[in-house]
Amino acid sequence: MRILFVGTEVSLKNSPEGIVSRALVEGFIKNGCSVDLISPRLPEVIDGLAQHFSYDAKENFVINKLHKKITGLEGGGFYDYCCTLISEISVATYDLIFIRSDPVSLHKIALFINQTFGISCVCSFGDVGSVNPYYSGGLLTRLRKKNLVALERQLISAGNIVTQTNQRSIDLYRDAGFDVSRFCVLPNPIVSTVDRNQALLSAEELAVFPETVAACYRDVVATSSQHAHNVAFIGSFYGERKPDAMLDFFAGREDVALHVFGGVRNILFEKNGIAYRWMREKGLKALMDSAKEKGVKNFYIWPFMPIKLINSLVVNRFDGLINVDADFKPNPFLSSKVVQYLSYNKSVFNFSNEGATVDLLKEAGIEYFIDYSNPLPERCAFEVLSERTRPTVDLADHYSREAVIRRFLDERVIAERCA
Repeated sequence: MRILFVGTEVSLKNSPEGIVSRALVEGFIKNGCSVDLISPRLPEVIDGLAQHFSYDAKENFVINKLHKKITGLEGGGFYDYCCTLISEISVATYDLIFIRSDPVSLHKIALFINQTFGISCVCSFGDVGSVNPYYSGGLLTRLRKKNLVALERQLISAGNIVTQTNQRSIDLYRDAGFDVSRFCVLPNPIVSTVDRNQALLSAEELAVFPETVAACYRDVVATSSQHAHNVAFIGSFYGERKPDAMLDFFAGREDVALHVFGGVRNILFEKNGIAYRWMREKGLKALMDSAKEKGVKNFYIWPFMPIKLINSLVVNRFDGLINVDADFKPNPFLSSKVVQYLSYNKSVFNFSNEGATVDLLKEAGIEYFIDYSNPLPERCAFEVLSERTRPTVDLADHYSREAVIRRFLDERVIAERCA
């Protein structure tokens, strides 16, 4: 099967959506597909790509982000590049044109393909689009939602297939009056295979990383060894995803250390401009101050680290992992980190409402979660909490890149499209 994969996020090295997008590409390749990719320059080579059409023009990140934030539509020259390139190649020779956008904006490329070649596409949403509960309130928010609704309805009426990461998101579209007959679930896959028997990295293995990264790894090892139990949140707090319930839950506990890897958005670590550094330092200070005010006894903030180092640390030094969702009812968001957490087979402390994340963890046998509607701290021993939040069903193979894409290709709407 020949696949044309189109996306921008795939080129972002440490962005969660970038990591997921590359895992999807790899999943197609591992299922024997021949994959051509259109994207900005990749941070590293993806083994097995048939061809990479690389968009190398420099863009003003801030201007493009602002345009997307206001209108909901992709800014910059990538759209024009794609339309020109697609007009020059034989798109009819592909069995599937797969466009990945986070969540909606890039899918206007699908409309160009529909109108120019009469070919339907797969429009894969990295997150829920116009029915996102964030889209309520101010004038700009309503404008963005109006644009997204119009684009989504055009995509659906043109016969494109739409993927969402979970059934809760599809239900929101159905409730909003959308035709969901060509919607299907494409969950985020586990992005990194984990050796649960691996040891801590040796000095020789750390030598391939920058010294600042290696030193941070050694500091985490030394610090975590001072505590009986350690739990980790890996990710960012922003918007409605707030740390308060997590901090309240672990406040006053002497028997566990709470570690945050990241804490603020990835882009603030990746960009080195004065404004980015200021926002990063401001956000991290606010997080540390909040932990102190709430009485969290053992609290540490670490920078984002490469997945190989994170895997080694989680396997050897951490008893559990933390997910913090935005406080929406029901919760339509399924963070990619939660799927990755399942690969470790460790306890997962989930701060959420009923919704997509709770549904996934119930598949793994974890019924317990810290409900935002009743977020009272548990004062039982950490061992008891750990037992409540530990998976009883191992889903690592079920959510591997290969398995997720294999099930997707077997979906009725995909099988009919490729027949």
